[in-house]
Amino acid sequence: MAIAIFIINLIQKCRNDDIMARSAELTYRVLLAFFPFLVFLMALVGFLQLEESVVLQDFYAVLPEDVAELVRNFLSELSLAQSRGLLSTGLFFAVYNTTNGFRAVIRCINRAFGVEDPRGLVKRVLLSLALMLLFTLSILFMAGALIFGAEIWAFFLPNAPGFLFNAARVVGSLTLLTFTTMLIYKFSCAVKLKLRHVLPGAALTVTLWSVASALFGIFMANFSQFPAVYGSIAGVFILILWLNLISIILLVGNEFNALLYPSPPWKQFTS
Repeated sequence: MAIAIFIINLIQKCRNDDIMARSAELTYRVLLAFFPFLVFLMALVGFLQLEESVVLQDFYAVLPEDVAELVRNFLSELSLAQSRGLLSTGLFFAVYNTTNGFRAVIRCINRAFGVEDPRGLVKRVLLSLALMLLFTLSILFMAGALIFGAEIWAFFLPNAPGFLFNAARVVGSLTLLTFTTMLIYKFSCAVKLKLRHVLPGAALTVTLWSVASALFGIFMANFSQFPAVYGSIAGVFILILWLNLISIILLVGNEFNALLYPSPPWKQFTS
């Protein structure tokens, strides 16, 4: 009964905070930042001299098939760019748009706790830049684990079954993603939060992301008529729907944290 009451309260809080409208705003910001972020990521991958296909392997795995194909085509065209100046300019806008996306995340997270962010524009921009780098490093770290994980596993556990390595890689990736989400929730909010305050929402978010992405891919592969209706641009509409889905889940996880927070946020607010 207590769980049912809590779920009802969570649904009511999501309605009161109008997360559907906020997720639409966040989707717009994330959509503007999505491809520029790929430019930034590929530039960083090239700087670190990593293998692009390995870095993107897990990234493609969580995308719906049509979206993954759209991303592949975009990166293929990007690799054909001959102008270094054009790429440098694109990198500048990549950082600008991606930080704007994280600034939207910061605004939405603070609204759930009912506070106005007192941090100045410069601090918010620097924070969004730091969150972008954190998210990028988590992707690169997962890629590094994919590249060197098999050798490390074979060195320490040479006789262990292969399926254990695959299970450990999945668990490790989900754990890292959960920790990254925790840090995004914690540092985005102007309320003083500890990691234990943001763990439940981050765990819920990553779990729902995993389940929803899998179900979304199955639905699009078997029941969707987007390719027949929209033709070659179907991937764009599917990308928008997918980004809206993960934006809603991100905000629901934050609402979950706000509902669990032990005392009214305005009493814990510190400037």
